[in-house]
Amino acid sequence: MKRIGNFRIILFFTVLTFLLTVGVVYAWERLLMSPLYSYYESRYPGPEYADYRWRMAQRIEHFFISVTVDVVVVTLLLRLINSQEHRLRLSEKRYRSLFEQAADGIAVVSARDHRLVEANNKLVEMLGCRADDLLGKHVSDALKLRDESGRERAGFQTWNGEREFAIKLSSGGELPVSVSCGKLTTGRETLIMLILRDLTEKKRLESEKGDMERQLYQSAKLASLGELSAGVAHEINNPLNCIVNFAALLKEDRVARNEAEEKMIQGIIDEGDRIAEIVRDLLTFARQSPDVPSRTPLSPVINDSVSLFGWHLAKSGIRVEIDIPEAVSPVLADPSRLRQVVVNMISNARYALESGASPARVIRISARDLEKDGRQWVRLEFYDNGVGISREIIEKVFDPFFTTRRDGGGTGLGLSLSFGIIRDYGGTISVESEERDYSRFIIILPAARSVEPQYAENIAGR
Repeated sequence: MKRIGNFRIILFFTVLTFLLTVGVVYAWERLLMSPLYSYYESRYPGPEYADYRWRMAQRIEHFFISVTVDVVVVTLLLRLINSQEHRLRLSEKRYRSLFEQAADGIAVVSARDHRLVEANNKLVEMLGCRADDLLGKHVSDALKLRDESGRERAGFQTWNGEREFAIKLSSGGELPVSVSCGKLTTGRETLIMLILRDLTEKKRLESEKGDMERQLYQSAKLASLGELSAGVAHEINNPLNCIVNFAALLKEDRVARNEAEEKMIQGIIDEGDRIAEIVRDLLTFARQSPDVPSRTPLSPVINDSVSLFGWHLAKSGIRVEIDIPEAVSPVLADPSRLRQVVVNMISNARYALESGASPARVIRISARDLEKDGRQWVRLEFYDNGVGISREIIEKVFDPFFTTRRDGGGTGLGLSLSFGIIRDYGGTISVESEERDYSRFIIILPAARSVEPQYAENIAGR
């Protein structure tokens, strides 16, 4: 196409030059030639000047025709060149604007030595540096792409389609990006264009989606298990009462027994009581409570719950720090059920601290108002610097009957009950932890002042 365009221009100016020459010659012969010849005959009369007059007339004729045609052609050619340059500048400005204002980061790399020759504003913003810091650098040094395994790519090779990487930033953090590349060939060199798309928002939405799916899955498990638990608990309760009562009668019987027999009877009673406690937890887990959520200040619930553990916490050298400002909004919940959640949180934190080796054992309970999605919430946080939770089991902590302290009497229902209670009030509960470092349980509940009466009735089940 370019060759065809050039041929058309050459053809146009060839025809134009021919037509102009014909026109100028015609104008010369009709208008100027006779007066010029008459002037030279009067100026140089006689046959001795005939040859001189002819040569001067020819020179002037050739000069006039040549200059006239050249001036017209060159003028048109310059106008064409200026027009093309103007269009080229506009095109360059338009594409430069598109390049700089693109929503994705764009890096132009030399295919010869893989050094950056161009970087748009978005790429500079993503990397948190200046353009001058990038240009001229090798692409692997400028971008520091890490693959899915976390290893930094050595050297550079092109690929097809999009690939996901993490860019190591100068601030020390990492930025997830998808990178696609393609080759551009100019008249003098071959370039590689890299398009980098920030995946931070996409990753956040995927994480939220995963959390929501896990919450829904957990709710479905709790609902199914609740129905099963109610029937099992009732079936166990009656024979269990008989076993415990018979063991109590044996203990009260005045028949002479040795110490081992007394211990076996007492063991039956103790273990029966333990089973009874598990049965009560199962019934609580399965029961649809008729409680009505109300405006519940957090401070009294927290303080009352902590006081239940006062002696145990002091004996274990555990310090409790409570940070709940007076201005924190009350939540919409039943105080007794919310207290059950708080007791479970403190009990788990106490066990984690007693199992750890930290000399400064701390449980930190804090609450703050939170605005999210145009509504008011309250964020309640339970932190301890105990043994933490390993990555292998952190996804299971809210599963019914999952516990890490079977030998310590754990039933695995505490966190499941807490999950169900918080869910019933329209809230969420999540956990963050580093093994051998800390655990943090985060509860988010609707603030009472932000909840409409109809919403309160809905989550109360009325």
